[in-house]
Amino acid sequence: MKKLPERDKARGKVRKPQIMNWQSRRLHQRRPLLTLNRARSCSGSIGLSALLIILSLTIFLAGAVWTGHVSLAFLWKSPIPPKIQVLERSGSGCNPESSLTKERLARLIGSHPFGSEELHAFQINNEAGEVLFVSTTLAPELQKWVMAALGRARVSSAALVVLDPASGDVLTMASYTADQKPVNLTLSSSFPAASLFKIVTAAAAVETANLTSGSTLAYDGRKHTLYRKQLMRDVQSGRHQVTLKDSFAKSINVVFGKLGAFTLGPKALEEFAQRFYFNQPIRFEMPVETSRFSPPDKDYFHLAEIASGFNRTTMLSPLHGALLAAAVANDGLIMEPTVVAEVFDQNNNIYYRHQPVSMGQVISAKTVIELKKMMRATITKGTGRPFFRDVRVHPVLSKLEIGGKSGSINNSQGRKVDWFVSFALKEGSEKIALAAVVVHNRDKLGVRAQSLVRDSIIHYFSPLVRSK
Repeated sequence: MKKLPERDKARGKVRKPQIMNWQSRRLHQRRPLLTLNRARSCSGSIGLSALLIILSLTIFLAGAVWTGHVSLAFLWKSPIPPKIQVLERSGSGCNPESSLTKERLARLIGSHPFGSEELHAFQINNEAGEVLFVSTTLAPELQKWVMAALGRARVSSAALVVLDPASGDVLTMASYTADQKPVNLTLSSSFPAASLFKIVTAAAAVETANLTSGSTLAYDGRKHTLYRKQLMRDVQSGRHQVTLKDSFAKSINVVFGKLGAFTLGPKALEEFAQRFYFNQPIRFEMPVETSRFSPPDKDYFHLAEIASGFNRTTMLSPLHGALLAAAVANDGLIMEPTVVAEVFDQNNNIYYRHQPVSMGQVISAKTVIELKKMMRATITKGTGRPFFRDVRVHPVLSKLEIGGKSGSINNSQGRKVDWFVSFALKEGSEKIALAAVVVHNRDKLGVRAQSLVRDSIIHYFSPLVRSK
C-alpha cells in the first residue's frame, strides 16, 4: 500500500501527522478551510480576485525587468509553490473522466465495513487502477467503542449509526454478525421498520389532520395488539382515553392503526412515506439499499397495519433510521448523509470534496415541535424509560435534550428485531442522531437497542459535558 500523504489543508503541503482526540477532530473539521487555489473549477478557471492579483504582479514584474531592477536569473531560480487543483465540485460541469461523484464513489468504495485501520482514511482504486486516498468523517474513538460494544451484545446481528443532523456527517457506522461475515448492515434495508413508522404517521396526523401532541384519542383492548375488532370505531371512540403524545411514547398500535384507517387514508400515508424518503434512493458515497414502503389499499385493516408499523413489508436501513431522527433534530430539514470528506491522490490533487446538501424540508416547524414532545415522552414515560430512568440526574444525560422512538417485531425467520432511533442535543453545542437495530437470537435476548443508543450518547457527550 502506498504511504498515505499527510496534508496541511490550509496550505496544501505535506506535513507531519497531528495528534488529536476525536472530539477535538470534530471541532477542527467544522472550522472553515483556508485553501490555496482550491476555488478553481475543473477547467482551471480562476476567481476574479486571483486574476487581479496575477495581472498586478505581471505588470509590476514587467516594469521591474524593463527598468533593470529585477534579474531574470533570480526569477528562474525562485521556487514554484505547490499547485493544488480541484478536480470535482458539485454542479461545476467537470469532465466525468476526471471527477468523482457520490454515485461513482459508491461503486468504487462498495459496502464493505470499515476496519480499525480505515477510520481516518483509506485507499481505493479508480476505474483506471489509479490509487486514491479517501478521508472520512468518522469519529475514530467513537467508532472503535461502538464496534467493541456490538461485539459484546450477544445477539445474532446488530448495527448502529451516529450522524450529525446539521451537516449529514456520519460519525459512526458499525455492524456485527455472529458468524463474523464482512458485511455492512448499516446500509441494508433488510430490517422491518416496525413502530419506527409511527414517526411518519404522527407527522402526517399533525400536518393533515391538525392534531397536536395533546390531542385526546381513544381505543379498545390492549395497547400492543391489533385486531379487526379493535378497529370497529373511529379514533375518537373507545374505552381508553389517551393523548397522541402518550400513544406515541407507549407505541399503542390501535391508536395509530385507527389514525391510518379512519383519519389519514392511503394517500396521506404514501405522501409522508415519500417525504421521509421511503421508496427513494438516498445519495451516499456507499451503496444504500432503498427502504421499502408498500402503498396500502383501501382496506381499513391493511391501512391500520401500515400506519402502526405492525407489518413485515415496510423495510428500513439503519442509516435511513438515523435520518428519521435527524429530521426532527434538525428542524424538519434532512441533510444528505456523507462519510467521505475528501478524495485526493498522492500529489494532493483533490478529486472530491463533500459540500453539505439538503434533501429537503420534509416537515413543518409546527410538526417538529409536536414530534419532539412525543419523542421526549418516549424517554421519560414511554418505551425508552426503562433504559433512561436516570435521565434527570445522570451527569451527562441530564445536560441534554433527548428524544427517541422504539420498534420491535419478529422477522420472517422468527427472530425478534429491536429498534431504537434517537436524537440528543446539547444547547449551544453538538447534536447527534442515532439509530440502532438488533436481531436477537431465538433462545435468548441480548443487549437491547435502547441500551446501545443510551451508552453511545453518554460516550459521545461525556468530553463535551466535562469540558464545561
